[in-house]
Amino acid sequence: MADYKEIKVDLGPESSYTKLPAPVDVGNWSYFLAKSRKGVYQLLSNVCPHQMGEVVDWGGVFMCPDHGWRFEYSEGVCVNGPNSRMTAFPVTVESGRLIATVPDD
Repeated sequence: MADYKEIKVDLGPESSYTKLPAPVDVGNWSYFLAKSRKGVYQLLSNVCPHQMGEVVDWGGVFMCPDHGWRFEYSEGVCVNGPNSRMTAFPVTVESGRLIATVPDD
């Protein structure tokens, strides 16, 4: 069980996300909607796990410009540094709509 309160957020129809990863804002937070190699959707936080810089889409990978950490698109795994990854939140498909479970803060 999570240490924080979670909320479910309707991201809209699955069909509206034709190109992934896709930037998604939920409240004051920004994420990337991604699909894992196994076909599972998730929201990847744009906050770098290293020193909390903003991760950006760098054309083929995500990157934190602060220190150059790069993360692959599907799982958010760091490809040029330590064993690290972007924070991920689950997304399910319900009646053709994407429903994310994110912290409520």
